[in-house]
Amino acid sequence: MNLQSPFNYMKKYSFIIFFCLFLFNFCSAQIIITGKLINEAQQPLQGVTVFYKNNAIAITDAVGNYNFSVPSLPVWLSFSYVGYNATDILVSSLPVPVTMLLPGNTFLDEAIVKAFEKNGLLKNIPAAVSVLNKNSLERFSNQSFVAAVNTVPGVKMDERSPGSYRLSIRGNLLRSAFGIRNVKVYWNGIPFTDANSNTYINEIAFNNIDKIEIIKGPSGSMYGSGTGGVVLLSNEFSASAKKYIQLQTAAGSYGLFSAGASYVQSGSKTNSVLSFNHQQSDGYRVHTTMRKDAVNYAAKYTISNKQSLSTTVFYSNLYYQTPGALTLAEMQQNPKQARPASGIFKSAEQQKAALYFKTFYSGTADEFQFTSRFKNTTGVYFSTTDFKNPSIRNYESKTETGAGIRSVFQYKNNFFTGTFGGEYQYEFTNTSTFSNKSGNIDTLQYHDKINARQYNLFVQTEFILPADFMVTAGISYNNFYYGFMRVNQLPATKATSNFKPPFIPRLAVLKKISADVNVYAAVSKGFSQPSIDEIHASDGNFNTALNAEEAINYEAGLKATVIKNKLWIDAASYFLNLQNTIVSRRDASGADYYVNAGKTKQYGQEAALNYLPVNNNRFFLRQLKFWINYTNIHARFAQYQQATVKYDGNKLTGTPPNVLVAGTDILVSKGLYADFTYSYTGKIPVNDANTFFAGQYNLLFLKAGIKKRLGKFISSDFFASYEYSFNTPYSLGNDLNAAGNRFFNPSAPSSISVGAKFQYSLK
Repeated sequence: MNLQSPFNYMKKYSFIIFFCLFLFNFCSAQIIITGKLINEAQQPLQGVTVFYKNNAIAITDAVGNYNFSVPSLPVWLSFSYVGYNATDILVSSLPVPVTMLLPGNTFLDEAIVKAFEKNGLLKNIPAAVSVLNKNSLERFSNQSFVAAVNTVPGVKMDERSPGSYRLSIRGNLLRSAFGIRNVKVYWNGIPFTDANSNTYINEIAFNNIDKIEIIKGPSGSMYGSGTGGVVLLSNEFSASAKKYIQLQTAAGSYGLFSAGASYVQSGSKTNSVLSFNHQQSDGYRVHTTMRKDAVNYAAKYTISNKQSLSTTVFYSNLYYQTPGALTLAEMQQNPKQARPASGIFKSAEQQKAALYFKTFYSGTADEFQFTSRFKNTTGVYFSTTDFKNPSIRNYESKTETGAGIRSVFQYKNNFFTGTFGGEYQYEFTNTSTFSNKSGNIDTLQYHDKINARQYNLFVQTEFILPADFMVTAGISYNNFYYGFMRVNQLPATKATSNFKPPFIPRLAVLKKISADVNVYAAVSKGFSQPSIDEIHASDGNFNTALNAEEAINYEAGLKATVIKNKLWIDAASYFLNLQNTIVSRRDASGADYYVNAGKTKQYGQEAALNYLPVNNNRFFLRQLKFWINYTNIHARFAQYQQATVKYDGNKLTGTPPNVLVAGTDILVSKGLYADFTYSYTGKIPVNDANTFFAGQYNLLFLKAGIKKRLGKFISSDFFASYEYSFNTPYSLGNDLNAAGNRFFNPSAPSSISVGAKFQYSLK
């Protein structure tokens, strides 16, 4: 008999047991996860790290694909890639849909922008374009766009009181007694600025917007009226299959409270978000209460591989009190007070001065890809606004109803891109002005009906030439018309204003010095007709003598990656020659009116530098970013005279000569983050005579928080923010050329807020 030792038996059966265990484990791990990662331009992303249970488990290949095995579903996957937001998805079933990564605030040279219908990398755009993505917007208190927009070189957003905003690009604030003038705004490619040239951006809730692109300088060759620039608002959708509910809330100084809820559904065919947001504040000053409620639905539907449909439906109810501006003496005595009674005029509190907005906006765009090289995008919108404004001197009540269409055709091959299309807008305004009796309608002063119509036709070509040159040439024709009728007089008074500018061209050349360095030069013409609130201002007159502004702009810029994925520079220098400059005036009663002020000359330099020394997912310090933005504007009146007084050589009203903004962003393990921002704004002339200036001010912003997953389906973000001014009192927005020297709207010297955001993923 051949006997085996116990040791041999052990070896034999140990091998059998090990083989069975291996086979069991192998069989139980046969769920193969296969997926693909792309960017906004639908291009594959190579080198993306895929994490499972906090461990790097795969890296995408040259076509963006990854695959690995897991024991069971559902599982959470995380994706990390330099220059893009870290993204988590829940995989509960197969197949895994294509996942889109969006550019983060880490390295903006990789951002995909839509400016001039380019839909390409920011560094390849021959224009001064700045991008604020979701991370950039959320660096502050998550309540307002003001602080984030003011980090952009060459751009200034004012807040005279909570809810009251103004926006200027490259110093063109002269026309903005309130609101946004001389800047065209689009939302998801559809006009949001109406035919009256009104832009009610203060009605949009902070959480309604995911990305802001700002084109600086005249851009009429593609977007029509405006010598300041263009703002493109957009909603960003992920191609990942997700369903989740998001809740957020915040509270802070001066009665600040906000709350919101969103339902998000995304996938390869349908992407949508339905949200409700509420915000309220008592304000720093007396009589600055604000309340806003907004409902928004945005969606994108992929109908086929050739056609997609997007829609934006928005309703907002906004109310805010207007405290009125103070003289320097009043501000120094008590910066928190509202405008007191003076002479025959009651105080802002007595007259219950406030603004009431109710706006409904609906826009739909269809994109159809006829061939691989030829496509069309056509968007239509309808809007209506109910507006009431009891002010110190009167009570205005009006309704504005408008509609418009924009259609863009584009042909593109490897060396040539041709874009052409048109835009048409119409607005009807029914407005009545009454005496104001302590916030109530009293005697009718006048009742007017106004028709506004504008259209533009445009064409743009782009050639890629030898020696890495790219030439862009565009031109547009624009037509504007206002029709006015005062119906409370017999016979009715009628008047019209027509603005028929010459063709508006733009020519730009970009030279690719290397793979990481681009330089460009551009020359463009601008034309900006008065808005309806300038032609028909609060003084009640229809000013047919007011002419449109015309401008020519020369510009050169540099966009360079000095150290790959670490150091990025974007700089521009320009000269703007503006004619028929429109400036605001305010009479003794507080009524606004506008005049043309000859010529202005504006020289400017803008620079943005981003340095990212640390960007990884392995160490305690995950991300460290330093950035600094600088604006210098030398803006002067060139030919400007009031009566016998000449203002030639005076500094341009409302324009700070120097603005510096710098920040540090820190992200460490366990989801901890901190953002630090410092900004300096130089002295601002507040009247054309340059006899009064708003003082310089220095601001500090701090935000810190922790992002943490609470179980399998819930993620959270807890944060606190703090804002402090080193200069008190100071004003974030001044009344320009105000009668009685009432220029100043003091802002809060400091404020604090805390908040939380929760996201619950649905299977």
